Amino acid sequence: MLADIRRTNRRFGGYPLVLGYLRRFLPHLPSGPITVLDVATASADIPRAIASWARAHHRPIRIVALDLSEDILTLAKSGIASYPEVTLMRGNALALPFPDRAIDVVICGLALHHFTFEDGSRVLREIDRVARGGFIVNDIGRSWGAYLGALLDTRLFTRSRLARHDGPLSVLRAFTVSEMRAMIAAAGVHNVDIRRHPWFRIALVRWPDGPSGETVRQTRGPRAAAHVHE
Repeated sequence: MLADIRRTNRRFGGYPLVLGYLRRFLPHLPSGPITVLDVATASADIPRAIASWARAHHRPIRIVALDLSEDILTLAKSGIASYPEVTLMRGNALALPFPDRAIDVVICGLALHHFTFEDGSRVLREIDRVARGGFIVNDIGRSWGAYLGALLDTRLFTRSRLARHDGPLSVLRAFTVSEMRAMIAAAGVHNVDIRRHPWFRIALVRWPDGPSGETVRQTRGPRAAAHVHE
C-alpha cells in the first residue's frame, strides 16, 4: 500500500505541489536551516523529495517525518538511510508532540480523508499551532471525476487488492471544497487559501508572515478565513 501512495504522489503531482509551495515560502523563512514537519508521513517519500531538492539548492534543512504507526515507521526507515536530514518520529496528528510555533513549515499529504470531520478539524488546529512559518495540507477532493480516476488508476497500474479497494474508497471518504472550508472554520484557523490543483488535488495553505508581520499571500483579494482559487 505504501508503494501505491508513492506512485500516486509521483504520478499525480504530490511532489511538485509541495515543492512548489515550499519554494514560494522560502523568501519569508529564516535564512539558516529551516525545519519541516511531515504529518502522517507513511513511507516518508515527501520528506525524501524535499531533502533532495534542498541539497540541489544548497539549503540546509531538517525534516521530521511523523507517523502514528510503528510498523509504518519501521518500513520507512530503510528509505531514509541516505537522508540524514530526515528524522522519523512516532506521534499522533491529533496531539502533535511539539510546542507552539516550533516548526517553520508543516506539511500533510493524502491523510485528511482518513479522519472524521471533527478529527480533521483537530488535525488542522494542531498543524496551525505548531507551524511558525506556514503549512501545506493537501488531499484528494471528493468528486465523481476523482472516483472514476481512482477506479481506472488502480485497475490499470496496480495488482494490489488492498489498493484497488482503498483507492476509490479514499475518494469517497475525502472532503469537498465546501467541507474543507467548514473544517477550517471549525478549527478556528485563519488566513488559509484553498487551492485546486490538477488530478483533483486540493491544497490548504497558510502563508508565512513577511517582515512587517503581514501574511504573505500569493493571491489578490482581502484577507479572510479561507479563499478558494480555481
